[in-house]
Amino acid sequence: MSPQGDYYQELSSAAEPAQRAGWRHRLEQWLRFELATAALRPHPGDHLVDLGCGPAALAAYLQPHPVRYLGVERHPALVELARQTLATLTSDASLLDADLFSSRVDDAGPFTLAIAIGALVDGRAATPAERARRASRHVQRVLALAGQGAVLFVLDQAALDADPIRSLEPALLGMYEHELRAIATEKSWQMALSQPIAGEWMIAAGERAENFDALAARAACVERVLERWQQAGGHDRADHTWLWWVAGEQKRALDTFARVPQNHPRHALLKARLELMDGEL
Repeated sequence: MSPQGDYYQELSSAAEPAQRAGWRHRLEQWLRFELATAALRPHPGDHLVDLGCGPAALAAYLQPHPVRYLGVERHPALVELARQTLATLTSDASLLDADLFSSRVDDAGPFTLAIAIGALVDGRAATPAERARRASRHVQRVLALAGQGAVLFVLDQAALDADPIRSLEPALLGMYEHELRAIATEKSWQMALSQPIAGEWMIAAGERAENFDALAARAACVERVLERWQQAGGHDRADHTWLWWVAGEQKRALDTFARVPQNHPRHALLKARLELMDGEL
């Protein structure tokens, strides 16, 4: 637990509806899942570790991909939710109640693929030096566990520093680009950095992710997420607008926003967010 308190406790008291939904808002999280699977291309027989798995939503999302899945989670409430999720699945999936630095994680390997989405958002460190040290240790640990490929999503600390809206969100911890590149240089890792989601670094590393272009793949990944969302009954254009905004696709965000009624409860919030893109509203 950080000096600022537990992320999930802070999240429950957040003021803005988008904050209360959490950075794990389902559509945003599905987009991360799509980008990660597009980069790593899971194969039958792969052993995938999901570090900081939360409620194991990735395991459910991966159902079309026949992989061995291990979720690692330390937060008691989320461990219970993850157990409930895995109980509904027919795939080869298991759960480890542990911190990602635990030797029990190593004992459960080796792993073909490692994914970490949101494992670094349980509180801002007390000082910049502590933040940098903790974040670097986290990234290096995830990459070290991956045999053939890894994907991490880490918040962009520069964006957190500069954005008055995101700076209000609870318990966020990020990394600067130069810190990530220093890790790649020090460890001689091939690591592709990109920002297919606003305010976040996507780190793709390893032979499986070689030549993956997240920005080129982004629009197709958004389309797949929205298709899945519609199949689940998600027909609210505000949701579509939100995801295109998150992905930084200005034209698509504006096109869908034009079909959101002005009396929609999220119209004002979306309008404010889109104005940050300098759109003509």
